Amino acid sequence: MARSPAEIHADIAVTRRVIERQLDALGHAVEGRWWAPYAVIAGGFAVGFLLARMPIGRVVGISARAVQTGLAVATMLAAVDRFVAERRRLARAA
Repeated sequence: MARSPAEIHADIAVTRRVIERQLDALGHAVEGRWWAPYAVIAGGFAVGFLLARMPIGRVVGISARAVQTGLAVATMLAAVDRFVAERRRLARAA
């Protein structure tokens, strides 16, 4: 079930517009927050402190598990999205 390059480019364009709209909305929501830069700096210090206190092997293990979990979630979401798209296509055809 191959898709044409035009369909792929259209999907990419739609995705890009959605991401840009969401980033613009997030930017407008965060622009007026005086505490946002301080929160980022405090978060960086907290992460740095925690990483400095942990052995490197443990950090690598936790990171690998986080990547595996992220891949599993992304795979599941892609499967659900394909299922929903197929159901919508069948409902429109009926």
